[in-house]
Amino acid sequence: MMLIYERKEECCGCTACMSICPKQAITMNPDEEGFLYPSINQELCIECDLCKQVCPFGDNYRTSGNYDQPIVYAAKHKDDKVRMNSASGGMFTAISDYILDIDGVIYGAAFDENFVVRHQRAKTPEERNKFRGSKYIQSNLIGVFEDIKNEVKKGRTVLFTGTPCQNAGLRAFLNKSYDNLYLCDIVCHGTPSPLLWKEYIGFLEKRSKSRVVNYFFRYKEVGWRGYNVYALFDNGKSKLNTPDVMTYAKIFGSDLALRPACHNCKFCNFSRPSDITIGDFWGIEKCMPDFDDNIGVSLVLINSSKGQILFQRISKSVYCQESNTYDCMQHNLHSPSLKAPQRELFWQDYKDRGFEYVLKRYATDGFVVDLMKTVAKVLDKLGLLQVVKKMYRRVKYLKTWLRKRNEA
Repeated sequence: MMLIYERKEECCGCTACMSICPKQAITMNPDEEGFLYPSINQELCIECDLCKQVCPFGDNYRTSGNYDQPIVYAAKHKDDKVRMNSASGGMFTAISDYILDIDGVIYGAAFDENFVVRHQRAKTPEERNKFRGSKYIQSNLIGVFEDIKNEVKKGRTVLFTGTPCQNAGLRAFLNKSYDNLYLCDIVCHGTPSPLLWKEYIGFLEKRSKSRVVNYFFRYKEVGWRGYNVYALFDNGKSKLNTPDVMTYAKIFGSDLALRPACHNCKFCNFSRPSDITIGDFWGIEKCMPDFDDNIGVSLVLINSSKGQILFQRISKSVYCQESNTYDCMQHNLHSPSLKAPQRELFWQDYKDRGFEYVLKRYATDGFVVDLMKTVAKVLDKLGLLQVVKKMYRRVKYLKTWLRKRNEA
């Protein structure tokens, strides 16, 4: 019996195995948490082993042609309107504008008419604009890799944007470098359950007695930093940071509903599977205060010569300052998001008592405090609590010492 993975922590759901199967014996099906996993029709399977060979979720994913260390920039679009409609500094818009200008096509994550997050294709700025902004749900990639392969083989320029594992999956599936394909990944915290997202949208519509027509995880009218969640309904009403609107963001921030593979992520480093990496430049107010205006600044990692050429071609539309891997050190650039201690209990409660129960129990400020206490107790039992406290004090001292040295 053919198996692609043994543990769910070993599958990121990128669809490379399904896409490469010569007999179309593999389908992607949701598990009880709503995450898609490959399932093999054993009657169709010829045991060619291509599905296992193409899997990118390992320590030896493809980075050939990439720099040993990325070139790092803080960057922001020159048009503030673009930044206001972007998650950070508008770099995706700058890059994709260039691709559209040369009659290229773009693939990115967007809400469909039912607010399911799917990877879609765009050939116009209007279609592309749906890809802007953060979407903290794992996107559906079914059929996308095959579509991209057809486009690049025709000679059309393609930009693919997605998580690192999705980029690695596409790269493994193609098994060839194409000059007309640009890969762009994001600094990813982890991908939450599509099932919980669907439940959440239904919950919001029930509470508001109206259908959701637009949704922003990072609404910038009240600033760039943190979660400012805004929902617009078809009755014309809207909600900003109300308790019911904030519940999903709190679950995302708690790491309770991330895909199991996210806690085993292979891509939390500077060896990226893409030409360019983009994300939020957290800490910009400390290392480049004059460059920060609370509208959004992007972190840009140039990972290959192709990415460097692309960045040069968009330079007229952006402001940028060169940085380094120390100042931009986001957590998920050096280690995966930790598995929440109460993850199993969370999903058991969801199974037994439903979505609204887990919202009340886990998506409150009280739960965050309880979670911190639980982590502290676990560390204490392991004899590590004092060690962690000492390391924390040392890090604070080092940061203070470095700041004073830089000011001197």
